[in-house]
Amino acid sequence: MPATQAHAATCTTFFVSASGGSDSNDGCSSSTPWQSIAKVNATTFTAGNQILFQDGGSWTGELQPQGSGSTGNPITVSSYGSGAAPILNGGGAAATVFLKDQQNWTIQNLEITNTAGSAAVRSGVQLENDTSGILNGIHIVNNNIHNVLGFWANVQNPVQPSQSAGIAFDVTDNNATSGWNDVLVQGNTLAHDDAAAVYIGSLLGLNHNINSTNVVINNNTITDAGGNDIVCVFCASPLIENNVAFDNGYRYSGAGLWNGWTTNAVFQNNEVSRQFRNFVDGQAFDIDNNTSGTVIQYNWSHDNPFGFTEWCCSSGFAAKTSVIRYNISQNDGASNAIFPTLSGVDSNTTAQVYNNTIYMGEGDNGKLTDGTPNSNVSFSNNLIYKLGTGGYSTANTTWSHNLFYGNHPSSEPSDSAKITSNPLFVSPGTGGTGRASASVYELQSGSPALGAGTLISGNGGQDYFGNPVSSSTAPNIGAYNGSAVAGPTALQNGGYWPLDENTGTATADISGDSNNGTLQAGASWTTGKVGTSAVNLTGASNSWVDVPTTAVDTSGSYSVSAWVKPNSLTGNQTYASTDGSSISPFYLQLTGGKFAFTTRSSDSTGSTATQVLGLAPTTGTWYQLTGVYDNSAHTIALYVNGALQGSTAFSSPWKANGHTTIGRAKWNGGNVDFVNGAIDDVRMVPRALNSHEAYALGTGAAGYYQLDEGSGQAVTNLLGNTDNGYKEGNTAWAGNGKVGSNSLSFDGTTGTEAVIPSSVIDTGQSYTVAAWVKLNTVSGGNQTFASLAGFNVSPFYLQLSGGKFTFATRSSDSTSSSAAVVTATSSATTGTWFHVLGMYDSSTQTISLYVNGTLQGSTSFTSPWAARGATVIGAGTYNRGPVDLTNGQIDDVHFYNRTLTSTEISQLAAG
Repeated sequence: MPATQAHAATCTTFFVSASGGSDSNDGCSSSTPWQSIAKVNATTFTAGNQILFQDGGSWTGELQPQGSGSTGNPITVSSYGSGAAPILNGGGAAATVFLKDQQNWTIQNLEITNTAGSAAVRSGVQLENDTSGILNGIHIVNNNIHNVLGFWANVQNPVQPSQSAGIAFDVTDNNATSGWNDVLVQGNTLAHDDAAAVYIGSLLGLNHNINSTNVVINNNTITDAGGNDIVCVFCASPLIENNVAFDNGYRYSGAGLWNGWTTNAVFQNNEVSRQFRNFVDGQAFDIDNNTSGTVIQYNWSHDNPFGFTEWCCSSGFAAKTSVIRYNISQNDGASNAIFPTLSGVDSNTTAQVYNNTIYMGEGDNGKLTDGTPNSNVSFSNNLIYKLGTGGYSTANTTWSHNLFYGNHPSSEPSDSAKITSNPLFVSPGTGGTGRASASVYELQSGSPALGAGTLISGNGGQDYFGNPVSSSTAPNIGAYNGSAVAGPTALQNGGYWPLDENTGTATADISGDSNNGTLQAGASWTTGKVGTSAVNLTGASNSWVDVPTTAVDTSGSYSVSAWVKPNSLTGNQTYASTDGSSISPFYLQLTGGKFAFTTRSSDSTGSTATQVLGLAPTTGTWYQLTGVYDNSAHTIALYVNGALQGSTAFSSPWKANGHTTIGRAKWNGGNVDFVNGAIDDVRMVPRALNSHEAYALGTGAAGYYQLDEGSGQAVTNLLGNTDNGYKEGNTAWAGNGKVGSNSLSFDGTTGTEAVIPSSVIDTGQSYTVAAWVKLNTVSGGNQTFASLAGFNVSPFYLQLSGGKFTFATRSSDSTSSSAAVVTATSSATTGTWFHVLGMYDSSTQTISLYVNGTLQGSTSFTSPWAARGATVIGAGTYNRGPVDLTNGQIDDVHFYNRTLTSTEISQLAAG
């Protein structure tokens, strides 16, 4: 507190102007404003006073005004004038705005930052209660709080970040009776704040009365918080709702939204996405120690690699009486599990998980549940759509009326009312930003989940979408309890049919464009080339797959591809096509014993045929075919196994509006060219693929990240068989690249990386990873270009180490595991593009490193293990956190679930 205090007695509203003020003014009008923070700090304010900073102004230092308001008549710090909000910059102080043992203050409409040369314990807005009582009426509303360079040591227990956050409420640990009442944190934007965004608690975080009441935290937007997003400790019945938190948790431990030592918390209508971790936690939600009555409902959680919700911590010091209901989780849990720590459910309590919808896409191989709870956890009416390979921990759990669709591991729980058929979502896997985007998980007519649930006592009365949930009529399974909805209209935006169902007659277009297909009577399932299965066709007229929609507009550019394994080489056999009225506009086919891509100039049997012929296949062998029509160049091209077979001019495309077909074509109004063989992984793309894309498809890449997007957050896998990734921290589009039009630029700072929330490859078998890199520096520590995130360490690191390119593998998911390393023969240089490729060969049990297509060396590696975590570009994982950040550019990243030949490696290195 300043040594001398003036009392604010001359007026009730005080104006402060950085450009036009003077501390010798009375401050009572906009024409006689004060100038400095020091003047404000030297004044004791009273109930009803306002302190208004002029819009467009900027002040540096700690704002610490004195005095308290009264209930219903607070002291308000706000702004006046027009233009940008006034900027208060702590300039490295302990806090930018600091109120100690004060109450009934409103802080609103300000831009608050606290920059410094290095991280330290500091906050944006810091509230301290060092009394033994309750302080009332702290409202923090509509502020922009950013770039608060705080600090928290993850293992510095028992210190918590209650004095190092964008908004921090700290109560003394000297007694157990202090607390807050009437706390409102609303409408704030918080960005790049450490070590948390909003934190209510104490440094110890334990052994305190639950005395903070009437706490509401709503409608805040949080991005790039270093660790925790929103935390409420020692809170009675807090309401945390309508918040959006994304791209957080890269620098410190913590979860997204969580509570500890708290009763009856409600977390609802929030969106949490792309939460990460540095050391522990990392889930979207966390029901932490000594809580009871927590309800997590109506939330949209997506792309969180470490899970949707955890419980913490251990028997006697864990979570009691919790309910998780009507939430929708998409692509969570790849690096851990959807519910990763059931062991945090306390003894002698209850935990209910019901009517949630959970979608885990391909490569999301995390578990659904993990750990053993200390009391029984009931799972009822949950809709689990799981394409990944992860399993379940089921000890001390009960399961009733759940729907399990997709991959069915042996650990899938017993459930006497289990349903395993397709739930018929509107468009699974395609939800995006905003809670409304989760409408893709509503149920279409005929869904087996409609009305198939069991009644739950005290069910909350409504679902995720606000539809009523009856207390007497059986509900739907999942988070949607409305009536059946119409499916989306199929679009001519392409299609992707992995053909991995392996049962039934339906096959899904997982591109999101709703071009779903049906196996005809003579078609069956067989072992696939890509994924779990393929369709087996006999050459009979009833043996094909019908897609009753038009996937691509054949009057414009398009590409069509498929893996095929012929049983016979006679006659015409068309693997993929589209119906016109009389004929097909294109035929990806076998003809005259050779592969071919054939187009026709009009919808007539008298039209001109244009054809590119490829190699002559043998029976019983898988081949990848890609046909391309480029409407700009007016050419067609055929690739087989990624190799260009030829191209030729074609300038007469036309639009067919009929069915899409797999395994036959149309000629003279009839069905023809029935395939005798197997077909897998069929794609139709509404543009012309380039040679690099065709190469990745044709050589069976598991993931291909061209990094040519150039704008936005998404990092796209061209192959579409894993989730899209996203760039984090200071990762930027470079505006240029080695291959294509762009690349990613990294600055080597913590949190600057790109993350794909699924496992692109299986590191328990042979694999290859390759990237183009151009470094800004070759000195200092390691720089990892590509890796997977294990729980503790990465299974491999394609990196720079000691100034040389290196491929390193770890023998187990432990920091004490042994490493196998291959190092390049020459040092790397800055400002030059290098192609770096690492490969593990399970047959020879060796790892190898190639630089610019040249083998640098090989060494023995006998202990591979399958990491099920997220895929990372620009960093590795060690000791449960991101390490070895890249400082430079990365382009054209390839992942393969096999070794590559020397020819294929040379082709990649040729750019």
